[in-house]
Amino acid sequence: MPKKLNTFSICQKLICSAYFRSLRDKTKKKKQTKKKLRVNGTQVLAGTHQPPDAMSTICTILSIILFSASWGGVLGEYCDNGTGECREFTSTECPVIFYNQHLIGPNNVKYCDEFNDIVCCPLPLNAQQRQQTIADTRRLFEKECRRYNDIRSSCRSTPLIVGGTKAKGREFPFMALLGTRQPGVSTISWDCGGTLIHPKFVMTAAHCLETTETKAQRLDPNFSSPKYVVRLGELDYNSTTDDAQPQDFQLVNYVVHPAYAEDDNGARINDIALLELDRNATLNEHVAPACLPPASGDEHFDLNAAGWGHTQNSGQKSTHLLTVGLQRYSDRVCSERLESRIISRTQFCAGSGSANSNADTCNGDSGGPIFVQHPSYHCLKQVIGVTSYGVICGNYKFPSVYTKVHLYTDWIENIVWGE
Repeated sequence: MPKKLNTFSICQKLICSAYFRSLRDKTKKKKQTKKKLRVNGTQVLAGTHQPPDAMSTICTILSIILFSASWGGVLGEYCDNGTGECREFTSTECPVIFYNQHLIGPNNVKYCDEFNDIVCCPLPLNAQQRQQTIADTRRLFEKECRRYNDIRSSCRSTPLIVGGTKAKGREFPFMALLGTRQPGVSTISWDCGGTLIHPKFVMTAAHCLETTETKAQRLDPNFSSPKYVVRLGELDYNSTTDDAQPQDFQLVNYVVHPAYAEDDNGARINDIALLELDRNATLNEHVAPACLPPASGDEHFDLNAAGWGHTQNSGQKSTHLLTVGLQRYSDRVCSERLESRIISRTQFCAGSGSANSNADTCNGDSGGPIFVQHPSYHCLKQVIGVTSYGVICGNYKFPSVYTKVHLYTDWIENIVWGE
């Protein structure tokens, strides 16, 4: 990482930063449009009729000196031993740090140039970078994935199936059911799906946890409100003779992504959450975690989904776990068919890809995984998406929307494997 220049004192930085902020605030209040000149990452008014004052001249000159001497070519350069890239500290250039500042902590953010808000933004580990990265510096969730592979001595694997079919026992041991149970009632209302990613944590969609009660009330066993239940190892929740070994859990905590939001049209952003179980799951052939992706997975166009959702738009939920093959759509097609109700940076869409097929996820599948075969471990799947929302089930013209998991791995790792 480039060394910072010491000739520009902290005092001068603060004074000039304050000056430019004040200047920007004043110009925002003016209604007339003025051209702007970007100097060293800072927007300065140009084309005005007033001559620049002394402070403007001094700060601009000092900024240019700092720009040319300290980081003339920093933007786009690799940093932190090749695991990051120098980018502007914005929501679009480095979302993984921008949206997780509260989790990372200000003292842990690595800068290429702190004065100009140029951060060392972590890069997804692609195949080439993984070869260059020694084993003991791999992401913790990747190491855990390798350990999960050792748990499974055998597995069932099937090709992608378009149109949907019943899953077999032990085929998707990472699948989770999320439901609620009323006080004093034995029956459970199963509402969403999820993915086991750790013996004690399940990943799901944030909207699955929307409730009129507070989080404390939902988790308080003494408060009279519906309580969350998570089931692992299930196949058909109406059968006791299927190839399943279900395990039920209460929640001791759940964490909704802090930037989760939903608009009036039902479109959701940052639709991801984590469920902490009341104990570790017993891992076996029926219950085993899936792996998180170290990279975007954009190269995958043939995807798989699984869940207990509706089999058609107005139909009944399936009590038996179903699996379906989906085709990933390009960002352009997603935006066109969903009328721009998708944020391509954090979401992707997928569907049947054909008018002759009704393959899709539907109501009740929310929170469940979109996954591919793990490139290194035959018995493991890699979850690249979380089922978020759709317009119409089973209509190839209206693909469903999924949250990209790889953008949230830092947030997940901090909660699941953090100290």
